[in-house]
Amino acid sequence: MNLKQEVGIVKKQIAITFGDNRIMKQIKEEHPDRELVTYKALNQTGKQMMLDYSGENSIFHSPVLYDVLGHGGTDNWNSFISFSALDLNFDQQKVFDARINRLISNGLPQGMHSIYSLNYHKDISQRVILGTWQSYRDFELWKNSTHEFIPKEYRDSPSFYSHEAYYTPVEKKEIH
Repeated sequence: MNLKQEVGIVKKQIAITFGDNRIMKQIKEEHPDRELVTYKALNQTGKQMMLDYSGENSIFHSPVLYDVLGHGGTDNWNSFISFSALDLNFDQQKVFDARINRLISNGLPQGMHSIYSLNYHKDISQRVILGTWQSYRDFELWKNSTHEFIPKEYRDSPSFYSHEAYYTPVEKKEIH
């Protein structure tokens, strides 16, 4: 399978925005027809993220847009999600894409619902892997295994940049 090859119906773009509970509630009320999920950051109290996986033009005032390069699995947006962002040069992109292709082709790790290979809108060197998981525990087991998709030689390089963020869905009772 090739990263550009679609599995089922794959969106061409995913949009996210950040804000507080009041802003997220307002967006949901103004756009009941959109596929919007609100998440809370695991490591930052009060910080929320809204994800629009509809693939349509963004409704957010300050969107962060990601172009979809590849997808595998069956989405479950009401689960734990992980974002891993990397800044890769051309040669690193080829190695990275091969690793993601292999992961998609060989079947996803236990506990992973789906995986997206993304790039920051119109900047192919800014790669993002978005995973939907049954739980944070499943993600941690995979991340700490030998199956990690960030090669050690990248992580050990002083010029290598990466960032990870983790979110869980906001419960309906948490939305005021």
